[in-house]
Amino acid sequence: MIIILILFGLLPSLFSAQNCSECVESGDINQIPTIKLYQVRSVNCSADYSDITCLGYTAYDTTQKVIIISFRGSHGPHQNQQLADGMASGGLEYYFGNTGKVFKVVYDSFILLWNGGMHQDLRQLKYKYPDFELWVNGHSLGGMLSWVASSYLVISGLYKPENIKVVAFGAPRLGDYDFANWYTSTFPYSFHIIHRFDLIPRVPKIDPHTNTTVLFHPRTQVWYNNYMKVDDEYQICEEADGGYCSDTVTDGLTMTDHGYYFNVNMPAWGRDGCPKNISDYGQL
Repeated sequence: MIIILILFGLLPSLFSAQNCSECVESGDINQIPTIKLYQVRSVNCSADYSDITCLGYTAYDTTQKVIIISFRGSHGPHQNQQLADGMASGGLEYYFGNTGKVFKVVYDSFILLWNGGMHQDLRQLKYKYPDFELWVNGHSLGGMLSWVASSYLVISGLYKPENIKVVAFGAPRLGDYDFANWYTSTFPYSFHIIHRFDLIPRVPKIDPHTNTTVLFHPRTQVWYNNYMKVDDEYQICEEADGGYCSDTVTDGLTMTDHGYYFNVNMPAWGRDGCPKNISDYGQL
């Protein structure tokens, strides 16, 4: 399992590159040599700021027989503020029947991307590769978007949950207990990777709109209480919240660990074009 999780961990880094194809299709990238970029989609997802964009890409791998959707996390102070304000003002809403509530601001961001071309991209790939598995992943806000996207695809009937693998990294809590419970029982392969003292997955605990609804992560959490090097130990936690695994740490939380996953400074590695000397981007 660890190899596929490391591969999932590298995919969100590609957004930091000047051009995603530099990382996905460069002959120098021996970490993910068989993945081919299909399409990058970027949309403005703010009524107030022109610099707030939501971004995702589709890719495919004919060797591993997978289609990939990956989502970028929040980018810049304006988007971080919009996300916080959106959680506080918009709160939680039902979007997937009686499966529980999720944050409106995150769902709206996904719909803008979906209607901005990702819908056509995925359908074209699925038509060309109907038997391929779907991988959905993202870091931070991108992790929340991966949960929304996979839910949307299953509810709409485009994919069956057993044909989807979902891996989120360092994602905030997205919804209430009912949603987390439905998601966990629906998707047999869903992991949330958390790095040591990463602050972001610990928030928010309570819906800031109502100050009453307790929020939960979907399972299954994988917690690395270390630098996340290849042979480092990790804990697999069937309980995503409630005083287990990453929730046992409340002091010393930091944004530094939010940028490092699998001992790679993801923003820096991506910005530099995903060079082969990936070990130079380690935290230790």
